[in-house]
Amino acid sequence: MAKRFLQRFMPKKSKLQESKSFRFLDRWLHKADVWHFNRRYAARGVLIGMFFAFIPLPTQMLFACIGCIFARANLPLAIACVWITNPLTMGPVFYACYKLGAFLMNEKIAAVQELQTADWFSNNFHAVIEPLFLGSLICAVIFAAVSYTLVDILWRWHTVKKWHNRRLRTPSPK
Repeated sequence: MAKRFLQRFMPKKSKLQESKSFRFLDRWLHKADVWHFNRRYAARGVLIGMFFAFIPLPTQMLFACIGCIFARANLPLAIACVWITNPLTMGPVFYACYKLGAFLMNEKIAAVQELQTADWFSNNFHAVIEPLFLGSLICAVIFAAVSYTLVDILWRWHTVKKWHNRRLRTPSPK
């Protein structure tokens, strides 16, 4: 059931192959490895997607796609996870990453109002970029590891539950 539920929301193979930005990866997108949907491939896909979701780069989906090809992970699931940081959530997520990085580096944390002006941001780019990348890297590693573990555990639990229910339904031979 969870497998069918997740597959409804994942990007389709034909959509990704038609995309111009993934055209150079076309021969790898035809490989069956990146489309497998089992426990290992799904967990790896979530790990890669969650990692690149927290890295503040404009090419998150492209890096997730390349990572899935090399790690033999589920590509649609990774791309769906990358979209956790979409245009609506990107600001709060990366501000939280910046605050974490600034806290760890013992730097003064800029107020949200200051970060919203392009003039302030361009003048203080070097002061903001290091804490942002540090916080983003830490969040990426933590969220990727937790997500991988959760998917793996929940998938195993669901499978064991299905086996148990199947065993209860079938009558034992006499």
